[in-house]
Amino acid sequence: MKRIFFIHGDKGGVGKTEVAKRMAAVMLQAGHPVTLVDGDDKNAGLHAAFEHSGLDVQRIKVMTPAGRDALFDVIAESPGDVLIDLPARGSDVTERLTQDGASEDGFSLELLLAEIDAELTIVFVIDQTRPPLVALKDELAALPDATRWIIVRNWREERDFTLFDKTRVKADLEARGAAIIDLVRLDPGVNDILENAGLNLISAQTSDRLSMLQKMRVKAAVRSWSEQMKIAGLLE
Repeated sequence: MKRIFFIHGDKGGVGKTEVAKRMAAVMLQAGHPVTLVDGDDKNAGLHAAFEHSGLDVQRIKVMTPAGRDALFDVIAESPGDVLIDLPARGSDVTERLTQDGASEDGFSLELLLAEIDAELTIVFVIDQTRPPLVALKDELAALPDATRWIIVRNWREERDFTLFDKTRVKADLEARGAAIIDLVRLDPGVNDILENAGLNLISAQTSDRLSMLQKMRVKAAVRSWSEQMKIAGLLE
């Protein structure tokens, strides 16, 4: 069954693109075909990371009606899985995909998934602040019941996820069988090199831009994220 991954989190800066880049790298390195879609036309980080690797990363303005029509075509026509890095305010996009689908302003994602026999997975990134939790609660209520949920805790700060642990949202997720996984922090100096040189976690492993220690940190990040994806049931 084809899998459609929306990398979500609603607010900017929560770590959506970092999760998208790591997921893409792990899947591609494992030989798993996936179509990549960068939905942020202003800060296309996923596209920038993979454009020099010979991959055709689709850049789609998913905040516009024309962009959502283009997204429909990519999801429907892709031979394998599709990974979409949503921009900030991604809930504005998903709102347009959960209506009846008859108007020109969106489409029914639920009808499309049934038509092409595909599964929707929301990979929702949270940090230790409240806004992502508010958006997550709203999305749980709005998206189809058959949606699969994976929550990524971005450990960019050295403090616990107390707000998340105390909310009813976590209990709701657990009742739905959601996976909760962790994104470990990558050396900021390494991240800067990757962004400035247009590298990703695959190409960086053989690049002369990085020292041996930095390459080892990249490999550790890939290994760590691979284990988290296995926990979430995304890799064998």
